Amino acid sequence: MVAGVPKRVLCLTCNKQHNFRRPKGDGANEASSLASARGASSKAGSSSSKSSKKGSPIAPKSPSPAREWQTNVADRDSTEFLPYSIHTTFEPGQLVNHPKFGWGYVKETMASQKLCILFKDGPRTLVHGRS
Repeated sequence: MVAGVPKRVLCLTCNKQHNFRRPKGDGANEASSLASARGASSKAGSSSSKSSKKGSPIAPKSPSPAREWQTNVADRDSTEFLPYSIHTTFEPGQLVNHPKFGWGYVKETMASQKLCILFKDGPRTLVHGRS
């Protein structure tokens, strides 16, 4: 035992010794027992890692896909949406009505004949401009 946590156990299935693993779902006690088992050795290493993180700039958060869809698609007239077809060529910002995924807008054009359309349930990569 190390700091009250078993280190090795006797397996009842194969009758050999194995490292102890907590059962799944016992995560509340796992964090506290790991912290006490590590002791002072983890405290010395953690101070140096904190100092390196303080100097790094924090990137601004991008809007969630649901909020972005709401801003660009919701409350638009249904006549503004073009029916999706692999034969039609789309540009970023155009509104699309897909038969399966519903209303969306073209977020970006990717590699040749591919584009990213943001639908209510999330972004999808689709093809366009095929002859």
